[in-house]
Amino acid sequence: MLAAMPWPAAKASSIRVGNITRALLEADPDLEILLFAYEGRPVAPEPRLELHRVGGFDADKSRYYGWRNKLAADVRLLRALLRERRRIDLVWAHTYEGLAIALALRALTAGRLPICADLHGPFVPELVHYRMIPDWRPLRAGLGLLERAMLAATAQVFASNEGLAATVAGLIGPERVHVLFDYVDLALFDPGRVDPVRLAELEARFKPSGERLVAYVGMFKDYQGVDHLVRAFAAIAPRHPELRLLLVGDGPCRGQYETIAAERGIADRVLFPGLVPHADVVHWLRLADVLVSPRVDNAITKGGFVSQMPEYMAAGRPIVATPVSGCRFLLRDGAGILVEPNDDAALAAGLERALALSAEERAAMTARARAHVERFTWREGIVPAAARLRALAAALASRPVGADAPEPGR
Repeated sequence: MLAAMPWPAAKASSIRVGNITRALLEADPDLEILLFAYEGRPVAPEPRLELHRVGGFDADKSRYYGWRNKLAADVRLLRALLRERRRIDLVWAHTYEGLAIALALRALTAGRLPICADLHGPFVPELVHYRMIPDWRPLRAGLGLLERAMLAATAQVFASNEGLAATVAGLIGPERVHVLFDYVDLALFDPGRVDPVRLAELEARFKPSGERLVAYVGMFKDYQGVDHLVRAFAAIAPRHPELRLLLVGDGPCRGQYETIAAERGIADRVLFPGLVPHADVVHWLRLADVLVSPRVDNAITKGGFVSQMPEYMAAGRPIVATPVSGCRFLLRDGAGILVEPNDDAALAAGLERALALSAEERAAMTARARAHVERFTWREGIVPAAARLRALAAALASRPVGADAPEPGR
């Protein structure tokens, strides 16, 4: 079977698609993948993987979500797909954007090419949130109908979390909707990968006098709730002079976090090392004393997933998190400290609880997190998805020459 994945290779998307690609190739020895990607972080070479780079996409955060930027790159990606159309048997479309491109490909080739949609965020709320459309009720309703039609044309839908899967199932029924979490690649977070020289370098830079670090690792977007974390840290900082707040990442909200820190008088205690390579994240997680996911509760996060949470859990550090975007499931049974979302005081109290844990309590909490995440790997999670792709491939192979592709879901 030969598959194609239209994919904007930017930010967290590159990690998810890279993991899906490797896991599918490992799970199905007969699969070959053509991967069509915008400019971004390259995917590591893999057997039976052919990468097609599509230039012209401006990944600058001030222009990333502009219609002109998106559409120009999408047209180039569609042209690249058309050039290889005779080699493609099935399309795995990443996000609603990729689904639109895949549907355009099918329309332009006058066929019924099977399409699987890989989704990890709600359609209309994200368009409104990123100001790509005005928050106008008739427009939202019209786009909701478009979403239903697009989803109805898919053979399978894979959602990155249970909340989004339930939303999609409400539109097209549950039969073709499945959850494909952002599983963790435990090999990247194995203690054996920690380079003691690199860790010592970070400790000398950020903990020269025995400081303790409360850390967030991820993108700086408003729904991540890092503004709540900065304010919560400011509330407890006077009681913990040894404490520092480490914010690893970047994004459009960095200026806001810097302003809050300055206003609260803690600017010298909030550290911004910037973006770091994903392969180096294991060292930053080990550097931390407490890891935090302060994500807010809103329309975006109800259909989202905290992709860094499994990585947090593999790192062996206490975790404070809000119970949204899958965290209630991941941190069940006391594997972390859950606090109310959108609440500075609740988050501050959760941080105090984490800092006050005894060595035995820390060990028990991190052991529970590790036990949960060891069953949350791409090796295990991809098996049902690979089986459904094989079933689609078998249906394609068995149909008479010249016949249409199988109906969605069959």
